[in-house]
Amino acid sequence: MGTGLPRSASPAGEVLRPVVDRWAGLRSLIRARLLIATLALPIGVLLRPESSQAAWWVLWWALLAVGVLSAIFWLGARIQRGLTAQIYAQLTTDLVVITVLSAYTGGRDSQFMLFFGLTVISGGLLGRIAGGAFAASGACAAILAMPAITHLLSARGTGTLEATLPPPGTLIAFLATVGMLSGVLGERVRRTRDDLEQTARELDRVRLDNDAILRHLTTGILTVDAEARVAYLNPAAEQMLGMRSLDVRGQAIGEALPDRLASLRDVVLESLKRRAPRARAELLMQTAAGVALPVGASTNLLSHEDGVTGVVAVFQNLTEVREMERRVRRNETLAEVGALAAAIAHELRNGLHPISGSAECLQRELHLEGENAVLMSLIIAECTRLNRFVTDLLGYSRDRDLALETLDLDEHLSELCQALERDPRRPEKVVVRYEPAVSGQFVHADREQIRQVWLNLATNALEAMPGGGTLSVRTRVGSGNQVLIEFADEGPGIAAQDLRRIGQPFFTTKEHGTGLGVPIALRIVERHGGTLVFDSEPGRGTRARVTLPAAEPAVLDAAA
Repeated sequence: MGTGLPRSASPAGEVLRPVVDRWAGLRSLIRARLLIATLALPIGVLLRPESSQAAWWVLWWALLAVGVLSAIFWLGARIQRGLTAQIYAQLTTDLVVITVLSAYTGGRDSQFMLFFGLTVISGGLLGRIAGGAFAASGACAAILAMPAITHLLSARGTGTLEATLPPPGTLIAFLATVGMLSGVLGERVRRTRDDLEQTARELDRVRLDNDAILRHLTTGILTVDAEARVAYLNPAAEQMLGMRSLDVRGQAIGEALPDRLASLRDVVLESLKRRAPRARAELLMQTAAGVALPVGASTNLLSHEDGVTGVVAVFQNLTEVREMERRVRRNETLAEVGALAAAIAHELRNGLHPISGSAECLQRELHLEGENAVLMSLIIAECTRLNRFVTDLLGYSRDRDLALETLDLDEHLSELCQALERDPRRPEKVVVRYEPAVSGQFVHADREQIRQVWLNLATNALEAMPGGGTLSVRTRVGSGNQVLIEFADEGPGIAAQDLRRIGQPFFTTKEHGTGLGVPIALRIVERHGGTLVFDSEPGRGTRARVTLPAAEPAVLDAAA
């Protein structure tokens, strides 16, 4: 359902609806005319005391005239052209038919004189005041001219209601009064109908607006009635709970919500039982796929005329909030570790440089042999390793400013893979394969720092395959104007308990690793507005996926 107004609320609909109602009233008049003619004409003509063979002719001609005119009028009502003209045409025809029929059946004393009252009422209801005045004027004129019309048609006879019909003056006054009153009634009916239609349109508009709001909320809405039956689920709630509103509507909430949603079910039932709202509560549920789903929920009572009619639960997915909190805590930890690491690295480097310099000087001048030479080489190697560790430590604790530029991923990663093929650290049986998705993938990044990320991920993949395998470097088009870069190896994979700790400072599964390579890469990626995640299963290799924002067209134009 869209957010627009309902069709009946448009200006054209507001003007058209009263007209449509008047056409319906006109068709009702046609049906009523046929019914009255079918029932009243045979009774009024054939049951007159002085009925004769001529009465049959009057009956047949009257019925034929009413039938033909009704068919013509019905056709005109179907065409729906000239509403006012058709109303007055039917009123005029009714007055003429009643006048002629009354003239042939007793003139002013005819029982059909009463039909003038029906015509006047119809004129007032359909034509309002003007229609009622027109019908009343025509009827009064016909009554006044009835003797002349009877003489003109050479129709004589005594009516059956001679003793019961009022005098002509009284009848004329009565018809004039009925005409005005029916016109006023018709006008009031029109105004009342318009007010009701306006109220209905406003109610529809409010209902549709409320429904549109609920449909477009990202917050889940669940309502139950007083008997704890599910009444409504908005689309956000359907998506979060993994169910359709049509499938569970009318079911008891205990049956509609499975055990994986038990915490939400219990909160709603508790509010309904205690007749009290529940402030925001943090619940842990599961999706249909078995993934943990943290939500924040609150409930309130639905009431009407001092009675509780149900409960509405409002809940929101907290997965992103929890992830954000986790990142904040990790960043706080990393900041503290970084400050400590900078101090430690500074002190280590101050003592390491003299040691390594002195060892190298002694190695050159003493010309050691045997075990002494081995020990001296070990000192220099360990100094080199410690220096590399200190360098990583300083790199982790200090964020260099980003020198952003537009990079062609195809060109950038292709050069990287060629360099890896020539890298002496690559095991002999490892093949490096580059699999670009499409050409023309660009990112806005610091060339040196992002290359450090690629080298770190590639080095980890190569070291995971000492016996050989394939390192696949892939690019893909991600969702939401993102670019996905994946490094996939065929190594032994990472255990589930270790996978959760990947990215924590100083955590490593390698014998001589520092545990800082992945944290440094993760920090660089996050500073570029991207994400770095790992996917691995024991025995099936590891996939490191980096997601970066694609370069905007304006950035590309400026770079060109």
